[in-house]
Amino acid sequence: MDQRPTSRYPSGIADTYTVDSKTDRLRALISRGRLKIKKLLAARVARKNSSLDRRLVLRLYAKKFPSSDQLKHLSRFLSPKEKTLVGALTLVVILALGAIGFKFVTSHIKNAATEGGQYTEASVGGPRFINPILAFSNDVDLDISKLIFSGLVRTDGQGNLVPDLAETFEISDDGKTYTFILRNGVTWHDGAPFGASDVVATFNFIKDPAFKSPLIAQFRNVGIETPDEQTVIFRLKEPFVPFLSLLTVGIMPIHLWQEVIPENASRAELNIKPIGTGPFRFKNLTKDKKGAIHSYTLSKNNEFYGQKPHLAEVTFVFYPDFTQAAAALTGRKVDGLSFLPLEYRESVDSISPIKTYTFQLPQYTAIFFNQDKNPTLKSKAVRRSLAMAIDKDLVLSETLGFNGVPVHGPILPGFVGFHSEIKRYSQDLTAAGKLLDGEGWKLGDKNVRSKLMSGADGEKVDTPLSITLTTVDSQENISVAETIKRMWEAIGVQVVLELVPVSRIQQDKLRPRDYSALLYGEILGQDPDPYPFWHSSQIENSGLNLSRYSNRLADELLEKARTTIDEEKRSSFYQDFQDLLIEDLPAIFLYSPNYTYAVDRRVKGIEPTVIFTPADRFTNIADWYVKTKKVWE
Repeated sequence: MDQRPTSRYPSGIADTYTVDSKTDRLRALISRGRLKIKKLLAARVARKNSSLDRRLVLRLYAKKFPSSDQLKHLSRFLSPKEKTLVGALTLVVILALGAIGFKFVTSHIKNAATEGGQYTEASVGGPRFINPILAFSNDVDLDISKLIFSGLVRTDGQGNLVPDLAETFEISDDGKTYTFILRNGVTWHDGAPFGASDVVATFNFIKDPAFKSPLIAQFRNVGIETPDEQTVIFRLKEPFVPFLSLLTVGIMPIHLWQEVIPENASRAELNIKPIGTGPFRFKNLTKDKKGAIHSYTLSKNNEFYGQKPHLAEVTFVFYPDFTQAAAALTGRKVDGLSFLPLEYRESVDSISPIKTYTFQLPQYTAIFFNQDKNPTLKSKAVRRSLAMAIDKDLVLSETLGFNGVPVHGPILPGFVGFHSEIKRYSQDLTAAGKLLDGEGWKLGDKNVRSKLMSGADGEKVDTPLSITLTTVDSQENISVAETIKRMWEAIGVQVVLELVPVSRIQQDKLRPRDYSALLYGEILGQDPDPYPFWHSSQIENSGLNLSRYSNRLADELLEKARTTIDEEKRSSFYQDFQDLLIEDLPAIFLYSPNYTYAVDRRVKGIEPTVIFTPADRFTNIADWYVKTKKVWE
């Protein structure tokens, strides 16, 4: 029996279906092939049309990038996510371009100094002689004179001597002739022309005893010639190495001073209302109820021959002491303080808008003995014992916080003649006591030494070993004096401190030499020449020999050193002089302090300079400024 499954269709119908199905599949394949071919042909046509469209568009619009009109329709073709991404990228690009532009602009624009503005400085004391041939020991006078007057030469910021009122100068080979060719076109503040006659008159005034100039000894034997109004010749009898540095002294106007009687020179109004050739001129002054000058204002000299200053005015305000002056600075009533004592530095440094400047000033502080005022000090053993009682390092640490260096002689390190092997007096209280014992000064019950000495009536009187130590009434000096007092009392010396206001020290004490022991600082200047401070010709009140030291051999050594061009020989003379001076011990050399002054940071252009006097802080004042403007560089 046939067991094959039977079809659902009759046999004829099934065969027919099979054939039709194959035919349908073939037709379907053909149909799909044709469709694919059509699609391929359509795609090819589309590509050709797109290329044609692109060529047609570019033929009408040459740029390949879309225009702004086209870009504004971009959002219609972007999804929200794409829109966010494009916005972020656009912002990044804008910020980046802005930063680049800002950096470029700021790197090519800077603040530059411009003219105008005022600088106000607090000073202690007051002006007396704003006169270059009289202003020698008063810092206020020297400060103002520096701005009003000019010399034949000046010191630059590196401490070099360069021409000033002189165009050029020449020194002869033998060191005896100095020839100066003056600048053309220089005028005084009142408009009068400057010339050689002014130079000759100035130095003749110095040499005239009636003017009482402290510089008289420096120019006494100097001859001056003027072949014409542009030439000045100085002739020296002997070579004098420091001579050029003396010619920084300001020149005075002959057309005004010739009318002043020399004996009345110190009382002339020109000492307070001067006429000079410097970068600033006198403008006005104010006085307090007692008639003392309270403030002093200078204005810019627009006719100045050199670099004209940016500042329009400089005003000095005077205070009786550093306490009030420092308070004016910290209270922002002034822009600067001429000298900042150590005790005020912490309070000033705490005020960020104020900047301090510290310089090594060639000066030393010493105790000068006036043996004529106190006969006890005529004993060399007493003076040596006083020197051996002092610990200089302790003085510096306790009073100046080591803001200085100990010194042992009158010539400082770095200058010709510095004596590194000079005799030094180290603290030795036992040896100091034995020296006093040997002089008959016996220690009493109250730890004060005394001995029998002849009184006014000739009878022997038990006299204590007593010394009055005089100094300026400032915290720094008081601290040093009190430390010295304690050290001297440790060997049985009775010490009385005498404090004198800085405004009175010159007139009341220095000039009349009214002290027995003086704690004081001396500024040495550009040249180390000790002549002005230790030669016997400088003993009188117009000189600077504060110890009234007189030794013929010392005088000869100082005179030889001045006339010796050979630096090695000059140094040898100075060292021999110092050996003699320290052996005689007319003074005890203590330390060389730093010089610090403070200025508000709004005052720009102040640069570190080499200074030889406090007034040298104004060496580059033409660069100082308080006003600025934007400039492209």
